[in-house]
Amino acid sequence: MSSLGRMVSDAWFILRNPFGFFPALREERNAGSKGRTVGYVLAWFILFSAVPSLLLPVWKPLTGWATQASVVRIPDLHFGNAVYLTMAREIYPLVYSYLGDPLLTWLICIPILMIDFLATLLFGAAFMHLVFRYLLGGDGRLKDALAVMAFGDLPSLLFGFLPYSAAVGLAWTSLLQIPVGFHYLYKVSWNRAFIPYGLFTLFIFFSWGMIGTVSPPGLMTLIPRGPHSP
Repeated sequence: MSSLGRMVSDAWFILRNPFGFFPALREERNAGSKGRTVGYVLAWFILFSAVPSLLLPVWKPLTGWATQASVVRIPDLHFGNAVYLTMAREIYPLVYSYLGDPLLTWLICIPILMIDFLATLLFGAAFMHLVFRYLLGGDGRLKDALAVMAFGDLPSLLFGFLPYSAAVGLAWTSLLQIPVGFHYLYKVSWNRAFIPYGLFTLFIFFSWGMIGTVSPPGLMTLIPRGPHSP
């Protein structure tokens, strides 16, 4: 099977049997297989992060409409990944304000969005590795955390752009990543694996209740807008 075919096969496995993928990956690694190397995982993630990046002209107006039409204005509910929210609220308007052309803005934002996805993946993997290896006593390695965060992010990458479905994608993704993935690849008990998941869920609802978002505007809001800013 070609590398591309295997990537698509892995994605289909995750979608049709999400709770069976990581046990199969652990068995593969216990058998000494090195098929899914760090390079493969990064290439797989870049391939599927291209999906939301290319769909930017579709999901941005859809989510903008969904946010405005909602009775409860919680933008995070319409984005399956914090990267979407940052792009829609900050990066895309900033780039457009200088270019004033939707097509050029989209073309510029494609690599920006993919770099943002990749940076978020690397940071998240490093952080969760510290938590599960040194706080919860797991025996996984950094490359295992990378695999968990990358493969577990597939639902939000594929479906997070759809209005009103992104919250489901976020819940699906976080469940795949934190308790399930780290339980199998770091050999952490279910009880301990659910501790970060519970804290993450509490943080989400606390942030929604207090400030209406888990991604408050950052320093990018301080950058002056161009002549095409509304």
